[in-house]
Amino acid sequence: MPDRPVRFTEQFFDRLDSILPQERGDDGEPSATDFLLFDLPRIRDLLASDFEANTFPIEDSDLRAFVGAGMLVPSIVLYGYSDDDAVVVTWIAIGNESFDDDTGHAH
Repeated sequence: MPDRPVRFTEQFFDRLDSILPQERGDDGEPSATDFLLFDLPRIRDLLASDFEANTFPIEDSDLRAFVGAGMLVPSIVLYGYSDDDAVVVTWIAIGNESFDDDTGHAH
């Protein structure tokens, strides 16, 4: 099965910009750009190659969650869904945030 394209919604990028700074922190905290360059490509490739095998279903939802670790961000959860044409990633949580099933957002 060929890789499916992976699209990231505007909501995903807005969320990423709200949780990671624009520039790398003095204490080494990664920036949003660092995440996009170093952590996201590997995750995108995993989702493109086999979305279902690399994610977990979320109860009572069409969303699935990728749970993993990056080179710069120690814990990452990406939320998304698959349609016939592509994988669509809608939300990101990092660190110890949790997903709120009622709102569809992490907190």
